[in-house]
This record gives sequence, structure tokens and C-alpha cells, in this order.
Amino acid sequence: MSEALAWRALSPFGVEIDRDLAAPLTEDETGQLRCLLRDHGLVLARKQELSMQRQQEICALFGPILLREGENGTMSNEGGGPSASALNWHSDAAYTDHPFDALSLHALDVVDDASSTCFVSAESGLERLPGELRQVLEGRSQEMIAPHYTVLGETTCDRRDPPAQKRGVMPAIYRNPHTGRDCLWVNAMQTARLLDMAWEDSRELLHAVYDRLYAPAAVLEHRWRKGDIVIWDNIALQHARGNLEDVGNRLLQRVIVGTEGVAPHIA
Repeated sequence: MSEALAWRALSPFGVEIDRDLAAPLTEDETGQLRCLLRDHGLVLARKQELSMQRQQEICALFGPILLREGENGTMSNEGGGPSASALNWHSDAAYTDHPFDALSLHALDVVDDASSTCFVSAESGLERLPGELRQVLEGRSQEMIAPHYTVLGETTCDRRDPPAQKRGVMPAIYRNPHTGRDCLWVNAMQTARLLDMAWEDSRELLHAVYDRLYAPAAVLEHRWRKGDIVIWDNIALQHARGNLEDVGNRLLQRVIVGTEGVAPHIA
């Protein structure tokens, strides 16, 4: 395959491509874009002007587009409350049997560099774990939840019985179907506890995992500028954001790649 797309590596992972995505992609470009997301987990392009239809067409290269009742395809901090609250580390729908395959955000209206989304690789995070920590997680299940909207910025395992909108049991280590590589499936927002151990022991072990998974050197922070689009593998990566109450307007166009529409606000 020819190197049709100009791109550069980001640190500690991900790539930035130089391409007007509003224009049709060639066959070579399409194949390379798929490979870049598979191999690097995240693709960034700047200075884009994409309609919702065009953003969906691009994301459809990675799987079926999921449309969910009650959502208009945008995320805004207008109105405050949960729309502007901090979100701790998570992967969307990780507590379900059908976590989303990929996500994409396109900045329609933002104050340049005023807000950010942070990412970590759950695949490399697993590789960095000491052997004894990984051994405890191998083959172990966890209780995962969709926390109440008032506590999305908290570390869920710190509460003995955290309130939940939805619950599920998932493995602590998950096989990424896109890459065939294992990744950490525990995360700060959605993991309530590891099963088959005392709550206090689970909390201590999870914090030891998080210290390594979310180490500053492992974090990719993307500061939003108008026109940015980021596409990422929702299974390979976890993401988080800070409080958005004092960052000015922040309107992002959102596309989900997935097959099931489970969400806390959907009955």
C-alpha cells in the first residue's frame, strides 16, 4: 500500500494526519486510515469543516454507525451540571456486553486551547503492569457500573456501595477485537470492585493499577481548537476530561461506532 496520507506520530501514542477530510478519500487513503487507527489507537486531523453526514461517512470506515434515541449528535457544556462536569477515566459502555468500537469528536465551536480531552492506552497500560499485579487480574471479573451523573468525576472504587444507573460484570482484562491484543478493562469511573476479594483489598489493588495506567507520562492530552476531529478506538483507549464550567463555549459533534445503544438515560 502506498503512503497516501501524510501523518506524524503523537506522543505517547496516536497520529496526526494532514488531509482535508471533507474531500473523498482514495482507496489507498481509506486503507491507510484504517491501519493507522488499528495500529496507533487515535487519529487527529485539524482545520476541518465536516457536516454530521461527512463525519459519519468517515467513521463508517471503522464499523456501523450507532444512532441513539434522545441524542442529537452533539456534546455541549451549555447549561452546566453534568454537561460541564469532570469525567474520570472510562471507556464508553464498558460495563455492557457491547462497548462502543470507536468514538469521534469534531470541534464545531470551542475557545482554542481552553479545554481538553485526555487519553491513555489500556493496551500499553497492561504491558506496564508488574507481573504480580497482572497475575491478580488475570481471569478475574469486576463489577462495573454507570455512575450517577453527580459523581462522574470521582473514583468509583473508593465507595463501598456506589449508586449506579446500570450495572454489569466484565473481565478485568479484555481482548480487543480490533487488534487481538489484551487491554486493561478496569477504569476509574466505572469499576466498582474486583470480585472474589474483600472490598478494601480490591480498592487497594485498583489504585495500584491506576497509578501505573494513568501515570502522567502515559497520558495524551488533546487541547481542542475549532475544526479539530479526533477518532479513537474506544476499547484500546480510555478517556477523561476536566471541568468545563469556565472554558467558554464548547460544542463538539459526536459520532459513535458500535452496535448497541445502551446508555444510562435510555430506559
